[in-house]
Amino acid sequence: MDRIKLLSLFISIALYILSYPPFNIPFLIFFAIVPLFLLLPKLSPKEAFLYGFLYGFGFYGINFYWIPNLVAKFANLWVGILANLLLISYLSLYYGIFLWGVKKKEESIFFPAFFMALLQWIRSHGPLAFNWGSLGEPLVNIIPFLQWASVFGELGLSFFVVLVNRVFSKWRALNFHKKIGFILFVFFVFLSGFLMLGDSEIKYKIGAVQGNYDSFSKYFYTNIYDQFIVHRDLALKLPNNLDLIVFAESVLFCYLNEYPEYLTGLRELSEYKNSPLLIGALERRDNKIYNSAYLIAQDGSYVTHKKAQLVPFVEEVPFPFTLVIPEYFRGLIGNYNRGPGFNPLLLKEKSIGVLICFESLFSDLARELSKKGSDFLVVITNDGWFEGTPAVYQHRNQSLLRAVENRISLVQVANTGITFFVDPFGRVIRESKEGERNIFVAGLPKRVFSVYTFWGDLPIFIGFIIFLLIKLIKE
Repeated sequence: MDRIKLLSLFISIALYILSYPPFNIPFLIFFAIVPLFLLLPKLSPKEAFLYGFLYGFGFYGINFYWIPNLVAKFANLWVGILANLLLISYLSLYYGIFLWGVKKKEESIFFPAFFMALLQWIRSHGPLAFNWGSLGEPLVNIIPFLQWASVFGELGLSFFVVLVNRVFSKWRALNFHKKIGFILFVFFVFLSGFLMLGDSEIKYKIGAVQGNYDSFSKYFYTNIYDQFIVHRDLALKLPNNLDLIVFAESVLFCYLNEYPEYLTGLRELSEYKNSPLLIGALERRDNKIYNSAYLIAQDGSYVTHKKAQLVPFVEEVPFPFTLVIPEYFRGLIGNYNRGPGFNPLLLKEKSIGVLICFESLFSDLARELSKKGSDFLVVITNDGWFEGTPAVYQHRNQSLLRAVENRISLVQVANTGITFFVDPFGRVIRESKEGERNIFVAGLPKRVFSVYTFWGDLPIFIGFIIFLLIKLIKE
């Protein structure tokens, strides 16, 4: 590697990182691939793959610096380092394949944008699904551009970012009319985003309880009864007659359906406050263990959402890796079962779409809940694992994207981390400080129509097919 190539790689990685929390300079994402695109003519296809891989490795390596120390608390530091290297390497493969593919279609303006959208979709599905760190995510901090998520989803935002990067990399080769056309296009996208902004009447009054227990104290050191008392006493300070009181993920780290004393206490709390409760706890049914959210009504009845999108190699060992992973490592991984799917929890005249932690990373899951009639979305999470790292804010941004994609209000409640309320246009209504023990009340607007909820990612794939057909006809 010569100095120019290395410098181009480092500049691209730096721009990518600076567009993300904690730096939050979102406009830099429009230049984050330009140095690599400019470098492509000097690279062979194999070198293009290598530089793409190193691009992803640099970004995720810095982004996930906290993972080894986290894993070390369960196993040891070397296991944490190995796990992190495997995760980073897997995610980096997509960037290697991306730059290799772009090298093959070096003259194309649109191919890189379509190809990245396709790779991001693949990365978000299957047993190793892990949608973290997309190129479109920084646009959460540019409200007009963010609105287009309600039309084309997060894939559409990534498509737009890659397209802008590609045009900038070809700028000197473009004629005057193409340059003007591109400027007008970006201006149209920005201005129309402003025009998409609207207002929606407040329909639901929601309370949230952030108990501020770090993950290790909650799971290993703190008495469950103490946690129950702390969260109950906080909830008692909330107003009565709320549409919902939300607690975080795994507030009670026990099989709540097998602990009548806690269920009775929660039922009494719901009746006393005249408000339904949503609380995270474990659930055991037919010898299967679930990470669940319990919706408890004032009459004492309850229904649950069982987490269906589990974190690979943390909450489950995905098949076929169960056949090859040594017993020692399997013993460090959770043995949760997947829930049956995604359906809103029904409560009288309300329909509540619930996502548990990792599930909020996936556009199709929130879309499914919205399509099935959810009035608003609730994300319960345990961001204490992130221990004050930028990952807390990156997870927040993912939840915010789900709200805008489906033009639906959303509340995220964390054990410790960030609890916040957001409207269908991505405007934060109220937000906690990180690591704050407190209660919050906010009004959520009713949902409005979302094109993305209607058609999902279909336009991106149809566009890609049309693009490929045109290329084939021309060739």
